[in-house]
This record gives sequence, C-alpha cells and structure tokens, in this order.
Amino acid sequence: MRLIKIYFNVLFALFALVLLSGCLNVNIKSALPNQTYYNLDNIKLSSTKCNNKKNASDFGLNISVLSPFDGKDILLYGDNQEIKILENYKWIDLPKNMIRNAFVKVGINNCMQITQNPPISQRINTIKISVNEMYLKSNKNEHEAYIYLVYEILGYDMKRLQYGVIQTNASNINPAIALQNAVNEAIEKVIKEL
Repeated sequence: MRLIKIYFNVLFALFALVLLSGCLNVNIKSALPNQTYYNLDNIKLSSTKCNNKKNASDFGLNISVLSPFDGKDILLYGDNQEIKILENYKWIDLPKNMIRNAFVKVGINNCMQITQNPPISQRINTIKISVNEMYLKSNKNEHEAYIYLVYEILGYDMKRLQYGVIQTNASNINPAIALQNAVNEAIEKVIKEL
C-alpha cells in the first residue's frame, strides 16, 4: 500500500510539472517583444562579365570584428557614452559573417576572386579586415551609423604589402539600413584601394 502511495505521489508531481511547464512556456512566449531581423549583407550580384582571367585578382579573405560589435544586438551610443541595445532590431547572423559575405559579393562584382580561408599551399595575397567600431548614434528622427575598420593586404609570405584605415558613416530612419549603407561604403572603399 505504501509503495502505491509513493508511485501515486510521483505521478502526480510529474503531471503537475508538465502542466506548469506548459503554462510557463505560454506566458514567457507571449511576453517576448516582436523581433525584426536584418542582414548587413544587402549587396546584389551584378551581371558583370569577367571573361579575362588574367585581369582577375585572387585574394584570400580574413575578417574580424571586435567582440562588443560582433553580436546579434545592434548598439546605440548615447551622448553620455552610455551604450544601449536597440530593442526589436537584431542581426540574423554575426556581423563578421555578414560582412565577409558582402565583401565576397563586392569582389565578384569587381571581377575579383575572393577565397575564404584559402589553404596555405595556394600562394595568393590575403585581405585582412579588422572592424574596430560599428555602432549607431541617434539624431532626432534619424540614426547615424559609424564604421571604423583597418585593412591590410598581406603577401603569401605574410609580409604587409598595403595598409589603410577606413571610416564611414551613413544616416537613415531605420538603424539597420544606416549600418548596411555604412558597411557597403567601407567595403567599396577597400575594394578601390586594391
């Protein structure tokens, strides 16, 4: 008889736990704000014909983004140097991945062959991009996006062939589009330097 009571109590506890977890899930899901996801890579591939392989440049690509900026949250800097996370706006992927994809597309549009993580045996130059800042500031009804990056061209022997700093900014009512425009301008500037 005592064993039956123990089984009954265990079954009742499990049944109550299942019921409560269902209620908690519903309440948590209904309390979450509606999220809108954006992609930094909004580059469209053009129909540029690159028939002459001798004129095409081959590069490896290495992109890094400093950790505060390489998350799915979009950062808004205030006047008092306080940093806020924009609610309801999220990146669909990490910025370093989205910037890498956009850079490859811009390269293709400019008749460049860009290889992500090429093997060492492939003796090609590497473009190394370090995004040091990528954030927003709010101006009345618009958002101003700021990008600061450093690029290097490294030879296959890892000697620095070229170095530069790119700073861009762009404005838009939509904060994600402002950042897209600033990133696109920065990528175009790097490509022109090659």
